[in-house]
Amino acid sequence: MKAYKILILFAAIITAVGFTSCADEPFKYKVTDGTPTINYVRPVDIASADSLLTGAYMDNQICIVGENLRSIVEMYFNDQKAELIPSLITNNTMIVTVPGKIPGEVFDKIFMVNNKGEKTEYPFKVLVPGPKILSMDNEWAPAGDTQTLYGSYFIDDPNVPLSLKIAGKNVPLNKEKFNDSHIEFVVPEGLSEGEIEVTTVYGTQKASFRYKDSRGMITNFDNPDGFGENSGTKGIVPQGWNLAMTYSTEGGLDGYYAQVGDGSMTMPADGGWTESFKISWWCGNWGGDPMSITEGAGVPLRNIFPAGYFAEPEKLALKFEMCIPSGNAWKAGVLQVLFMNYKVAANDTWQNNTYIQAETGLCRGLYAPWSATGSYDTQGKWVTVTMPIKNFTYNMDGTAGTVPIDAESFDSFTIWPVNGGLSGTECNPIIRYDNIRIVPIN
Repeated sequence: MKAYKILILFAAIITAVGFTSCADEPFKYKVTDGTPTINYVRPVDIASADSLLTGAYMDNQICIVGENLRSIVEMYFNDQKAELIPSLITNNTMIVTVPGKIPGEVFDKIFMVNNKGEKTEYPFKVLVPGPKILSMDNEWAPAGDTQTLYGSYFIDDPNVPLSLKIAGKNVPLNKEKFNDSHIEFVVPEGLSEGEIEVTTVYGTQKASFRYKDSRGMITNFDNPDGFGENSGTKGIVPQGWNLAMTYSTEGGLDGYYAQVGDGSMTMPADGGWTESFKISWWCGNWGGDPMSITEGAGVPLRNIFPAGYFAEPEKLALKFEMCIPSGNAWKAGVLQVLFMNYKVAANDTWQNNTYIQAETGLCRGLYAPWSATGSYDTQGKWVTVTMPIKNFTYNMDGTAGTVPIDAESFDSFTIWPVNGGLSGTECNPIIRYDNIRIVPIN
Protein backbone atom coordinates (compact mmCIF):
# COMPACT_ATOMS: atom_id res chain seq x y z
CA MET A 1 0.00 0.00 0.00
CA LYS A 2 2.86 2.38 0.86
CA ALA A 3 4.54 1.77 -2.50
CA TYR A 4 1.25 2.41 -4.31
CA LYS A 5 0.79 5.77 -2.55
CA ILE A 6 4.33 6.82 -3.47
CA LEU A 7 3.63 5.86 -7.09
CA ILE A 8 0.41 7.90 -7.28
CA LEU A 9 2.02 10.96 -5.63
CA PHE A 10 4.96 10.94 -8.03
CA ALA A 11 2.69 10.52 -11.07
CA ALA A 12 0.60 13.50 -9.99
CA ILE A 13 3.70 15.71 -9.57
CA ILE A 14 5.08 14.80 -12.99
CA THR A 15 1.70 15.32 -14.64
CA ALA A 16 1.68 18.87 -13.29
CA VAL A 17 4.84 19.67 -15.27
CA GLY A 18 3.66 18.03 -18.49
CA PHE A 19 5.31 14.61 -18.11
CA THR A 20 3.72 11.58 -16.46
CA SER A 21 6.18 9.29 -14.71
CA CYS A 22 6.58 6.94 -11.76
CA ALA A 23 7.98 7.67 -8.29
CA ASP A 24 11.28 9.47 -7.84
CA GLU A 25 13.34 10.28 -4.79
CA PRO A 26 15.06 13.57 -3.92
CA PHE A 27 18.28 11.94 -2.79
CA LYS A 28 21.15 10.79 -4.98
CA TYR A 29 20.64 7.58 -6.91
CA LYS A 30 22.54 4.56 -5.62
CA VAL A 31 22.58 0.98 -6.89
CA THR A 32 21.42 -1.34 -4.13
CA ASP A 33 22.21 -4.95 -3.33
CA GLY A 34 19.72 -7.77 -3.63
CA THR A 35 17.54 -9.30 -6.32
CA PRO A 36 14.92 -7.30 -8.27
CA THR A 37 11.38 -8.55 -8.73
CA ILE A 38 8.53 -7.27 -10.92
CA ASN A 39 5.02 -7.36 -9.52
CA TYR A 40 3.29 -5.93 -12.60
CA VAL A 41 3.74 -3.56 -15.55
CA ARG A 42 1.35 -0.72 -16.31
CA PRO A 43 1.08 2.26 -18.73
CA VAL A 44 2.92 5.44 -17.78
CA ASP A 45 -0.18 7.59 -18.18
CA ILE A 46 -1.78 8.04 -14.77
CA ALA A 47 -5.23 7.92 -16.40
CA SER A 48 -4.51 4.29 -17.33
CA ALA A 49 -2.73 3.37 -14.09
CA ASP A 50 -5.22 0.60 -13.29
CA SER A 51 -4.48 -1.23 -16.56
CA LEU A 52 -1.92 -4.01 -16.45
CA LEU A 53 0.29 -4.78 -19.42
CA THR A 54 1.55 -8.12 -20.65
CA GLY A 55 3.25 -6.54 -23.66
CA ALA A 56 4.04 -3.19 -25.29
CA TYR A 57 5.05 -1.84 -28.70
CA MET A 58 8.64 -0.93 -29.45
CA ASP A 59 9.68 2.63 -28.50
CA ASN A 60 6.80 2.89 -26.02
CA GLN A 61 7.36 3.83 -22.38
CA ILE A 62 6.11 1.53 -19.64
CA CYS A 63 6.04 1.72 -15.84
CA ILE A 64 7.38 -1.31 -13.96
CA VAL A 65 6.20 -1.80 -10.37
CA GLY A 66 8.11 -4.19 -8.13
CA GLU A 67 10.70 -4.45 -5.42
CA ASN A 68 14.41 -3.69 -5.18
CA LEU A 69 14.44 -2.23 -8.69
CA ARG A 70 17.48 -0.10 -7.89
CA SER A 71 19.56 -3.25 -7.84
CA ILE A 72 19.17 -3.46 -11.64
CA VAL A 73 22.25 -2.45 -13.63
CA GLU A 74 21.13 -3.87 -17.01
CA MET A 75 17.75 -4.72 -18.53
CA TYR A 76 16.91 -6.57 -21.74
CA PHE A 77 13.67 -7.02 -23.63
CA ASN A 78 14.27 -10.31 -25.43
CA ASP A 79 17.84 -9.76 -26.66
CA GLN A 80 17.66 -5.96 -26.92
CA LYS A 81 19.23 -3.83 -24.20
CA ALA A 82 17.12 -1.04 -22.71
CA GLU A 83 18.43 2.33 -21.59
CA LEU A 84 18.10 2.87 -17.84
CA ILE A 85 17.60 6.42 -16.60
CA PRO A 86 18.46 6.65 -12.87
CA SER A 87 16.13 9.59 -12.23
CA LEU A 88 13.20 7.41 -13.35
CA ILE A 89 14.00 4.49 -11.03
CA THR A 90 13.10 3.94 -7.37
CA ASN A 91 13.18 0.75 -5.35
CA ASN A 92 9.54 0.14 -6.21
CA THR A 93 8.93 1.80 -9.59
CA MET A 94 10.74 2.28 -12.87
CA ILE A 95 9.98 3.99 -16.18
CA VAL A 96 11.74 2.44 -19.14
CA THR A 97 11.35 2.61 -22.92
CA VAL A 98 10.93 -0.65 -24.79
CA PRO A 99 13.88 -0.86 -27.22
CA GLY A 100 13.05 0.22 -30.76
CA LYS A 101 15.11 -2.45 -32.51
CA ILE A 102 13.37 -5.62 -33.64
CA PRO A 103 14.52 -8.60 -31.50
CA GLY A 104 16.90 -11.06 -33.06
CA GLU A 105 15.62 -13.78 -30.75
CA VAL A 106 12.19 -13.71 -29.19
CA PHE A 107 11.88 -15.01 -25.62
CA ASP A 108 8.85 -12.89 -24.64
CA LYS A 109 10.64 -11.95 -21.44
CA ILE A 110 12.27 -9.04 -19.64
CA PHE A 111 15.69 -9.93 -18.27
CA MET A 112 17.11 -7.97 -15.31
CA VAL A 113 20.75 -8.13 -14.25
CA ASN A 114 21.77 -6.95 -10.77
CA ASN A 115 25.12 -5.61 -9.62
CA LYS A 116 26.34 -9.14 -8.91
CA GLY A 117 25.60 -10.25 -12.45
CA GLU A 118 22.64 -12.37 -11.41
CA LYS A 119 19.78 -12.57 -13.92
CA THR A 120 16.08 -12.39 -13.11
CA GLU A 121 13.30 -12.69 -15.71
CA TYR A 122 9.67 -11.65 -16.10
CA PRO A 123 7.22 -12.68 -18.87
CA PHE A 124 6.54 -9.75 -21.20
CA LYS A 125 5.96 -9.47 -24.96
CA VAL A 126 7.54 -6.88 -27.22
CA LEU A 127 4.94 -6.00 -29.84
CA VAL A 128 6.19 -5.12 -33.31
CA PRO A 129 4.00 -2.68 -35.30
CA GLY A 130 2.67 -3.59 -38.69
CA PRO A 131 4.49 -2.23 -41.76
CA LYS A 132 4.42 1.49 -42.49
CA ILE A 133 4.75 2.77 -46.08
CA LEU A 134 6.11 6.29 -46.52
CA SER A 135 7.09 6.83 -50.15
CA MET A 136 8.14 5.36 -53.49
CA ASP A 137 10.82 6.62 -55.86
CA ASN A 138 8.44 7.00 -58.79
CA GLU A 139 4.71 6.46 -58.30
CA TRP A 140 4.25 6.30 -62.10
CA ALA A 141 7.12 3.91 -62.80
CA PRO A 142 6.64 1.88 -66.01
CA ALA A 143 6.89 -1.89 -66.29
CA GLY A 144 10.46 -3.17 -66.03
CA ASP A 145 11.61 -0.24 -63.89
CA THR A 146 13.46 -1.03 -60.64
CA GLN A 147 11.80 0.80 -57.77
CA THR A 148 12.25 1.23 -54.03
CA LEU A 149 9.48 1.49 -51.48
CA TYR A 150 10.46 3.28 -48.26
CA GLY A 151 8.97 2.89 -44.81
CA SER A 152 9.51 0.97 -41.58
CA TYR A 153 8.91 -2.41 -40.00
CA PHE A 154 9.29 -4.32 -43.27
CA ILE A 155 9.84 -7.67 -41.53
CA ASP A 156 10.48 -10.81 -43.56
CA ASP A 157 9.61 -13.64 -41.21
CA PRO A 158 10.60 -17.12 -42.46
CA ASN A 159 7.16 -18.46 -41.52
CA VAL A 160 5.21 -15.49 -42.87
CA PRO A 161 7.29 -13.89 -45.65
CA LEU A 162 6.87 -10.20 -46.42
CA SER A 163 4.70 -9.60 -49.48
CA LEU A 164 3.88 -6.63 -51.71
CA LYS A 165 0.73 -6.04 -53.73
CA ILE A 166 0.06 -3.28 -56.24
CA ALA A 167 -3.41 -2.89 -57.68
CA GLY A 168 -4.26 -6.29 -56.19
CA LYS A 169 -1.40 -8.07 -57.96
CA ASN A 170 1.45 -9.82 -56.11
CA VAL A 171 4.80 -8.24 -56.91
CA PRO A 172 8.04 -10.27 -56.63
CA LEU A 173 10.66 -8.72 -54.33
CA ASN A 174 14.44 -8.53 -54.52
CA LYS A 175 15.17 -10.23 -51.19
CA GLU A 176 18.87 -9.38 -51.50
CA LYS A 177 18.16 -5.65 -51.47
CA PHE A 178 15.73 -4.86 -48.71
CA ASN A 179 15.71 -4.35 -44.98
CA ASP A 180 13.20 -3.14 -42.42
CA SER A 181 13.12 0.34 -43.99
CA HIS A 182 13.08 -0.26 -47.74
CA ILE A 183 11.98 -2.81 -50.34
CA GLU A 184 13.33 -3.09 -53.87
CA PHE A 185 11.30 -4.59 -56.71
CA VAL A 186 10.88 -4.56 -60.48
CA VAL A 187 7.54 -3.20 -61.71
CA PRO A 188 5.77 -6.10 -63.42
CA GLU A 189 3.89 -5.92 -66.71
CA GLY A 190 0.20 -5.21 -66.77
CA LEU A 191 -0.16 -3.15 -63.59
CA SER A 192 -3.08 -0.75 -63.57
CA GLU A 193 -3.76 2.18 -61.27
CA GLY A 194 -4.32 0.95 -57.75
CA GLU A 195 -3.43 0.74 -54.10
CA ILE A 196 -0.06 -0.36 -52.72
CA GLU A 197 0.01 -2.64 -49.70
CA VAL A 198 2.66 -4.50 -47.72
CA THR A 199 1.94 -7.52 -45.52
CA THR A 200 4.21 -8.89 -42.80
CA VAL A 201 3.76 -11.31 -39.93
CA TYR A 202 2.61 -8.27 -37.94
CA GLY A 203 -0.14 -7.08 -40.28
CA THR A 204 -1.04 -5.38 -43.55
CA GLN A 205 -0.69 -1.67 -44.34
CA LYS A 206 -1.87 0.30 -47.38
CA ALA A 207 0.10 3.30 -48.62
CA SER A 208 -1.49 6.74 -48.47
CA PHE A 209 -0.64 7.10 -52.17
CA ARG A 210 -1.56 5.03 -55.20
CA TYR A 211 0.38 3.59 -58.08
CA LYS A 212 -0.29 5.65 -61.24
CA ASP A 213 -2.65 7.88 -59.29
CA SER A 214 -4.80 9.84 -61.74
CA ARG A 215 -7.02 11.51 -59.15
CA GLY A 216 -6.91 15.28 -59.26
CA MET A 217 -4.95 15.36 -62.50
CA ILE A 218 -4.24 18.91 -63.64
CA THR A 219 -2.45 17.71 -66.75
CA ASN A 220 -0.45 14.79 -68.07
CA PHE A 221 0.39 16.75 -71.26
CA ASP A 222 -1.00 13.98 -73.44
CA ASN A 223 -3.63 16.01 -75.26
CA PRO A 224 -2.35 19.47 -76.19
CA ASP A 225 -5.67 20.24 -77.93
CA GLY A 226 -7.96 19.25 -75.08
CA PHE A 227 -8.79 20.75 -71.74
CA GLY A 228 -10.15 19.39 -68.51
CA GLU A 229 -11.88 16.18 -67.60
CA ASN A 230 -15.13 17.70 -68.86
CA SER A 231 -13.86 17.23 -72.39
CA GLY A 232 -12.93 13.59 -71.80
CA THR A 233 -9.19 14.30 -71.63
CA LYS A 234 -6.80 14.26 -68.72
CA GLY A 235 -5.71 17.76 -67.95
CA ILE A 236 -5.63 21.31 -69.24
CA VAL A 237 -3.47 23.14 -71.74
CA PRO A 238 -0.72 25.43 -70.41
CA GLN A 239 -1.40 29.05 -71.28
CA GLY A 240 0.11 32.38 -70.23
CA TRP A 241 2.85 34.76 -71.28
CA ASN A 242 6.17 33.73 -72.82
CA LEU A 243 5.76 29.99 -72.33
CA ALA A 244 8.64 28.08 -73.86
CA MET A 245 8.06 24.47 -72.88
CA THR A 246 8.43 21.69 -75.42
CA TYR A 247 6.78 18.27 -75.51
CA SER A 248 8.26 14.83 -76.07
CA THR A 249 7.64 11.13 -75.44
CA GLU A 250 11.31 10.06 -75.63
CA GLY A 251 12.39 8.64 -72.28
CA GLY A 252 8.99 9.45 -70.81
CA LEU A 253 6.66 7.57 -68.51
CA ASP A 254 3.37 7.27 -70.35
CA GLY A 255 2.77 9.49 -73.35
CA TYR A 256 3.98 13.09 -73.54
CA TYR A 257 5.79 15.15 -70.93
CA ALA A 258 6.69 18.86 -70.85
CA GLN A 259 10.26 20.18 -70.75
CA VAL A 260 11.63 23.59 -69.82
CA GLY A 261 15.20 24.46 -70.70
CA ASP A 262 17.09 23.10 -73.67
CA GLY A 263 20.61 23.06 -72.27
CA SER A 264 21.43 26.52 -73.57
CA MET A 265 18.97 28.61 -71.53
CA THR A 266 20.70 30.08 -68.50
CA MET A 267 19.37 30.22 -64.96
CA PRO A 268 21.16 33.07 -63.11
CA ALA A 269 22.85 32.27 -59.80
CA ASP A 270 20.35 34.44 -57.92
CA GLY A 271 17.40 32.69 -59.59
CA GLY A 272 16.57 35.85 -61.52
CA TRP A 273 13.44 36.35 -63.62
CA THR A 274 13.73 33.90 -66.55
CA GLU A 275 10.31 33.21 -68.03
CA SER A 276 11.54 30.48 -70.36
CA PHE A 277 11.52 28.11 -67.36
CA LYS A 278 7.88 28.83 -66.50
CA ILE A 279 4.77 26.70 -67.03
CA SER A 280 1.44 28.40 -66.33
CA TRP A 281 -2.27 27.74 -66.50
CA TRP A 282 -3.93 31.17 -66.51
CA CYS A 283 -7.69 30.88 -66.70
CA GLY A 284 -9.66 32.92 -69.25
CA ASN A 285 -10.37 32.64 -72.96
CA TRP A 286 -7.77 35.27 -73.93
CA GLY A 287 -9.91 36.28 -76.86
CA GLY A 288 -11.43 39.51 -75.65
CA ASP A 289 -12.52 41.63 -72.74
CA PRO A 290 -14.09 40.65 -70.45
CA MET A 291 -12.61 37.17 -70.52
CA SER A 292 -14.75 34.09 -69.91
CA ILE A 293 -14.03 31.94 -66.89
CA THR A 294 -16.94 29.59 -67.23
CA GLU A 295 -16.13 27.73 -70.42
CA GLY A 296 -13.51 27.21 -73.08
CA ALA A 297 -9.83 26.26 -72.90
CA GLY A 298 -9.16 28.65 -70.04
CA VAL A 299 -11.73 27.26 -67.63
CA PRO A 300 -10.55 27.63 -64.01
CA LEU A 301 -9.09 24.55 -62.39
CA ARG A 302 -11.90 24.45 -59.87
CA ASN A 303 -14.40 23.92 -62.67
CA ILE A 304 -12.78 20.66 -63.83
CA PHE A 305 -12.70 19.09 -60.37
CA PRO A 306 -15.63 17.66 -58.39
CA ALA A 307 -17.52 20.14 -56.24
CA GLY A 308 -15.85 20.57 -52.86
CA TYR A 309 -12.56 18.97 -53.93
CA PHE A 310 -10.58 21.93 -52.55
CA ALA A 311 -12.73 22.50 -49.45
CA GLU A 312 -9.86 21.47 -47.14
CA PRO A 313 -6.61 22.39 -48.90
CA GLU A 314 -4.52 21.27 -45.92
CA LYS A 315 -5.53 17.68 -46.69
CA LEU A 316 -4.21 17.83 -50.27
CA ALA A 317 -0.78 17.68 -51.86
CA LEU A 318 0.59 18.71 -55.22
CA LYS A 319 2.42 15.83 -56.86
CA PHE A 320 4.28 15.49 -60.10
CA GLU A 321 7.00 13.40 -61.70
CA MET A 322 10.28 15.16 -62.45
CA CYS A 323 13.31 14.21 -64.53
CA ILE A 324 16.58 16.16 -64.69
CA PRO A 325 19.48 14.81 -66.81
CA SER A 326 22.81 14.57 -64.98
CA GLY A 327 24.49 16.72 -67.64
CA ASN A 328 22.08 19.61 -67.06
CA ALA A 329 21.81 19.81 -63.30
CA TRP A 330 19.65 22.31 -61.44
CA LYS A 331 21.78 24.67 -59.31
CA ALA A 332 19.84 27.91 -58.85
CA GLY A 333 16.30 29.26 -58.68
CA VAL A 334 13.75 28.00 -56.17
CA LEU A 335 10.76 26.28 -57.73
CA GLN A 336 7.74 28.43 -56.92
CA VAL A 337 4.37 26.70 -57.05
CA LEU A 338 1.36 29.03 -56.88
CA PHE A 339 -2.37 28.57 -56.98
CA MET A 340 -4.41 31.74 -57.26
CA ASN A 341 -7.93 33.03 -57.73
CA TYR A 342 -8.63 34.59 -61.13
CA LYS A 343 -9.27 37.96 -59.44
CA VAL A 344 -5.63 38.26 -58.43
CA ALA A 345 -5.00 40.78 -61.22
CA ALA A 346 -5.30 44.46 -60.29
CA ASN A 347 -8.44 45.02 -62.38
CA ASP A 348 -10.04 41.68 -61.46
CA THR A 349 -10.29 40.87 -65.15
CA TRP A 350 -6.96 39.96 -66.73
CA GLN A 351 -4.25 37.93 -65.14
CA ASN A 352 -0.60 38.98 -65.40
CA ASN A 353 2.79 38.33 -63.89
CA THR A 354 2.30 40.67 -60.94
CA TYR A 355 0.70 37.94 -58.85
CA ILE A 356 3.97 36.05 -58.43
CA GLN A 357 5.90 38.98 -57.00
CA ALA A 358 6.56 39.52 -53.32
CA GLU A 359 4.27 42.53 -52.91
CA THR A 360 1.16 40.40 -53.42
CA GLY A 361 2.06 38.25 -50.40
CA LEU A 362 0.44 35.20 -52.02
CA CYS A 363 1.41 32.03 -50.16
CA ARG A 364 3.11 29.42 -52.28
CA GLY A 365 5.15 26.24 -52.07
CA LEU A 366 8.93 26.39 -52.52
CA TYR A 367 11.10 23.49 -53.66
CA ALA A 368 14.89 23.63 -53.99
CA PRO A 369 16.51 20.19 -53.61
CA TRP A 370 19.77 21.60 -55.03
CA SER A 371 20.28 23.76 -51.92
CA ALA A 372 21.47 20.79 -49.82
CA THR A 373 24.56 20.08 -51.96
CA GLY A 374 24.62 22.93 -54.49
CA SER A 375 23.43 20.76 -57.36
CA TYR A 376 20.53 18.43 -58.10
CA ASP A 377 19.67 16.02 -60.86
CA THR A 378 17.80 12.73 -61.07
CA GLN A 379 20.41 11.06 -63.25
CA GLY A 380 17.88 11.04 -66.04
CA LYS A 381 15.39 9.00 -64.02
CA TRP A 382 11.86 10.03 -63.15
CA VAL A 383 11.07 10.67 -59.49
CA THR A 384 7.88 11.67 -57.70
CA VAL A 385 7.84 15.05 -55.96
CA THR A 386 5.31 15.61 -53.17
CA MET A 387 4.48 19.08 -51.87
CA PRO A 388 1.75 19.17 -49.19
CA ILE A 389 -0.49 22.21 -49.63
CA LYS A 390 -0.30 22.84 -45.87
CA ASN A 391 3.36 23.79 -46.46
CA PHE A 392 2.46 26.47 -49.02
CA THR A 393 3.22 29.32 -46.61
CA TYR A 394 6.01 31.27 -48.33
CA ASN A 395 6.38 34.52 -50.24
CA MET A 396 8.46 34.87 -53.39
CA ASP A 397 11.65 35.69 -51.47
CA GLY A 398 11.34 32.80 -49.04
CA THR A 399 9.85 34.86 -46.22
CA ALA A 400 6.41 34.15 -44.76
CA GLY A 401 3.49 34.83 -47.07
CA THR A 402 0.59 36.97 -45.92
CA VAL A 403 -2.29 35.76 -48.12
CA PRO A 404 -2.97 32.08 -47.33
CA ILE A 405 -4.35 29.51 -49.74
CA ASP A 406 -8.04 28.74 -49.36
CA ALA A 407 -10.70 26.80 -51.24
CA GLU A 408 -11.11 29.61 -53.81
CA SER A 409 -7.41 29.81 -54.69
CA PHE A 410 -7.53 27.01 -57.22
CA ASP A 411 -8.36 28.84 -60.45
CA SER A 412 -4.92 29.31 -62.01
CA PHE A 413 -1.58 27.63 -61.45
CA THR A 414 2.09 28.36 -62.09
CA ILE A 415 5.24 26.31 -61.56
CA TRP A 416 8.47 28.25 -62.08
CA PRO A 417 12.03 28.21 -60.68
CA VAL A 418 12.65 31.86 -59.78
CA ASN A 419 14.06 33.77 -56.80
CA GLY A 420 13.10 32.09 -53.51
CA GLY A 421 15.68 33.92 -51.43
CA LEU A 422 18.52 31.48 -52.18
CA SER A 423 21.68 32.00 -54.20
CA GLY A 424 23.16 29.17 -56.18
CA THR A 425 25.36 28.70 -59.22
CA GLU A 426 24.60 29.82 -62.77
CA CYS A 427 23.42 26.77 -64.69
CA ASN A 428 21.65 25.51 -67.80
CA PRO A 429 19.12 23.08 -66.35
CA ILE A 430 16.71 20.85 -68.19
CA ILE A 431 13.61 20.08 -66.15
CA ARG A 432 10.93 17.67 -67.32
CA TYR A 433 7.46 17.38 -65.77
CA ASP A 434 4.64 14.89 -66.07
CA ASN A 435 1.39 13.98 -64.31
CA ILE A 436 0.88 17.21 -62.39
CA ARG A 437 -1.91 16.46 -59.94
CA ILE A 438 -3.53 17.42 -56.64
CA VAL A 439 -4.34 14.41 -54.49
CA PRO A 440 -5.66 13.67 -50.99
CA ILE A 441 -2.93 12.76 -48.49
CA ASN A 442 -4.99 12.09 -45.33
